[in-house]
Amino acid sequence: MCCVCMANDPSAKIMPRGHTVACRDCTKKLMKLRDPCPFCRRQIQGYELGKWTSSTGAAGLWPALLKNLSELASGEGFNDYFRDLFNGNEASWRRWKEVFDVLGIAKGGGGSIETQVLGITNSEDLVKLRALAKLCSKEYFADPSLLVVAWRRIMEVLDVEEEVGGEKGEKEERSARALGILDACKALGYACNSVGDFEDARRYSKRAKDGYEEQLGREIEKALEGTYFLILSSNMTRDDYIEKLKALVKRMEKSLGEENVVTLDTLNQLGINLHKNGEVEEAKEVLERSLAGRMKVLGVDLKDNVNDGG
Repeated sequence: MCCVCMANDPSAKIMPRGHTVACRDCTKKLMKLRDPCPFCRRQIQGYELGKWTSSTGAAGLWPALLKNLSELASGEGFNDYFRDLFNGNEASWRRWKEVFDVLGIAKGGGGSIETQVLGITNSEDLVKLRALAKLCSKEYFADPSLLVVAWRRIMEVLDVEEEVGGEKGEKEERSARALGILDACKALGYACNSVGDFEDARRYSKRAKDGYEEQLGREIEKALEGTYFLILSSNMTRDDYIEKLKALVKRMEKSLGEENVVTLDTLNQLGINLHKNGEVEEAKEVLERSLAGRMKVLGVDLKDNVNDGG
């Protein structure tokens, strides 16, 4: 069923990704309005008539989440799923369940699971969109492709709200709105990087970094983390990459402290790349510093970090 009109069969293969989620008439309307593909939120570059059967679901853009949502969305089924998943840890079970419940997804209600998720990613409901993004994160179902889609839509909604809101509201309200957009930019940049979309990763990470620096200053945590994400997505030699990370670690240690989590994440990334570059002794020293700092700050055993170097 077309996810726009909810009446006709989907018949247009939308380019550039080839997703078939809308009928021809609705696709033409989307193009006329310059709206993005309702599935991946990318700008439409044309369409072909026909159906690409792998465009959604288990063989498509977000297989991990679809599988889990299908198991969860079955009446009381999700209660058993969460209880089994967390082996009696009620606090964790309830934390997951609360996020899932926000989506309002259920089998047999509102169409297929795919249609219900598409309904969320095409909505302006920031509460549901943020819940969907959270459910796609590494902490939950780890579905990076749908995470990108969710954050793209969040950015679209926030940008429209900013355009409409403009200079309305008190100074604090306008500042909070602007920072919310920058936070979404940073999250989208990081999500794009995780799926190999480095061009958009750089674009959104730079927008976040520049915005933070303008609003808050160059040496605050958000701006420095934005710089870190921008380095992650940059196209440079490993030697240049290492030098950039070394310089950033020094700035972070001076401004944020050696035991700041963002500093330690950057230090860990530096160690991994030193190891990949064959600088084994320096990599070992850097990774051990990162590990010791994390264990002190978080109070947990993170020995796997040392193994990240290969």
